[in-house]
Amino acid sequence: MRRLFAGLWLVLTTGVAMAAAVPSPLQLRTLSASNPRELIVQVRAALDAGVYVNHPAGEREALWWMGHAGVNLSDDAAVTEAVARLKSLGSVGHDTLAQSYAGFLSADLRILRGDGGGVSDALQAAAIQLDSDDPAHRALAKFQLCDAYSMAGQYEHSQPLCEDADAAFGALHDDWNQAQAKNDEGNNAYALGQYGKAGAFYRQAQALYEKVGDHSQALMVGDNLAQVYLKQGKPQQAIVLSRASLVDERAAGRESDAMNSQYDIARALQAMGRQREAMELIATTVAEARKAHLDAQLPELLAEQSRMAEAGGNLKLALASEREAMQVAGAHWQASLRSQQAELGARYAAREKEVRIQALERNNQVKALKLKAAQTDVARNALQLRRQRGTLVAVMVAALSLVLGLVSLLLLLRSQRRHARELRRQAHEDPLTGVDNRRGFFQRVQALLDRRDSDAPPLHVLLLFDFDYFKRVNDRCGHPFGDIVLNVSLQCLRGVVAGRGCLARLGGEEFVVLCPHLGGAEALQLAEDMRVAIGALKFPDAPDDLEVTISIGLALFDGVHCRDVGSWLRAADNAMYAAKARGRDQIVVAQQVETLLRQVGMAPRAAE
Repeated sequence: MRRLFAGLWLVLTTGVAMAAAVPSPLQLRTLSASNPRELIVQVRAALDAGVYVNHPAGEREALWWMGHAGVNLSDDAAVTEAVARLKSLGSVGHDTLAQSYAGFLSADLRILRGDGGGVSDALQAAAIQLDSDDPAHRALAKFQLCDAYSMAGQYEHSQPLCEDADAAFGALHDDWNQAQAKNDEGNNAYALGQYGKAGAFYRQAQALYEKVGDHSQALMVGDNLAQVYLKQGKPQQAIVLSRASLVDERAAGRESDAMNSQYDIARALQAMGRQREAMELIATTVAEARKAHLDAQLPELLAEQSRMAEAGGNLKLALASEREAMQVAGAHWQASLRSQQAELGARYAAREKEVRIQALERNNQVKALKLKAAQTDVARNALQLRRQRGTLVAVMVAALSLVLGLVSLLLLLRSQRRHARELRRQAHEDPLTGVDNRRGFFQRVQALLDRRDSDAPPLHVLLLFDFDYFKRVNDRCGHPFGDIVLNVSLQCLRGVVAGRGCLARLGGEEFVVLCPHLGGAEALQLAEDMRVAIGALKFPDAPDDLEVTISIGLALFDGVHCRDVGSWLRAADNAMYAAKARGRDQIVVAQQVETLLRQVGMAPRAAE
């Protein structure tokens, strides 16, 4: 009996210890900045112990903050693991928030690596939650999109989104997330040269972090404020803030942030006339960044070392640092480009494999039908031969049967031809709207690009559009009414597009218009005609307040940025997601999205 009680006590105490080892959501958030390495260890231990087996929401939040901790530590393995597990939660449990979390973490990791494709990940992840009924989810989507634009250097696009997120978190009384938004507003203002505004935003963010007791984040914002003080000629105040932030970052193991703080301290020392100390600190920082393989930060640190060496008269060190900065930056961007090319290659290979499989299946079906027809012919001929061995009447009957058989064969052949035509039509046409389906679109666009005049002016144009808030129409009025909306809208657009292009349905409520040799100006006018026509439609038995609008992405096939079907469709898709993120019911040209990629050093290159 004593052994039984001892065993029960051991199980009870072990369960309590395990439960205590699992951080609360607030602790997870705090640890992601104050001790990210410990957070990753605790979450992995909880996952291995099966703590979240029956608690998917808890697992989702733990993985979200584990991913943030990995970003803070530049731990690609932790971020990749969090993204993979979140994607699994999203697909198995139909958890759209987990899908968004995975997209946002993937975007942060790609942008930190200098990969401009991270902004596309953020746009798609935000689009999932912008239609959410939960205001907290919508606010988070706005903030993550604002943060992605800010990290990528697109400060003018980032600032309005940050302001919206700031106001939304304020209405929700979410002080911590409001501080996050204000910090990004400060970063944008600083990058735009508005140092007074930047300082005000940073101080407001610090106050909110202190209010919720997150001292690590408050110190991090203090280092940002130190950069403002340096711009305002206050190096003594700047160095105090940067040193306090550095101590916290070193204790938490946040090497990337520590490099930034040391960089700011070195600049403050030089501004105070302490050139030798500044040179020693920047040299130490460069060495630590090399050792930690922080290739995204190393070029800027080397450039600062070159500037300080030149100011101190050490031209040999200045030249060597500048050369190394250029080499590291070049290698970093080349690696990023190879990563993007490999990803696109994998996607195209998977799609081509699917097309080949479908073609083989169709060929097998055709062969089976031909074999069955041949067997039928053999059986019919054998019956005719048996009848011919009889009397003259039997011969006459056989002759008549042969004539009838020939007639039947002709009718069957005609029927088969009609059936084949119908199968071809069904294979390339959407049954609901009557326009081309995805297969029909790809066949049509590939045939267009294979022609010799594909690069002759005016250029081909793709208009990719999606119905805004269409899920709300289905949820509110039912899927049959949603089908009516799609059918009526597409019949209307057929009249608008007329001879200027070909409509196709890619899937769901996503459609595309292929416009051969239409040119940018005419395509933009066509897109506006389509948008206005849909906005003016009235549907029978619809609620009075029902509004149906579309968001349109426009991309020109210029042979450089858009040089094949995949890159052309991707450019239009990114433009459409940008239109949704900017408020929907509008048109965005892909070149506007291309501008974002150039600003982060990822301008598209012409095909070699």
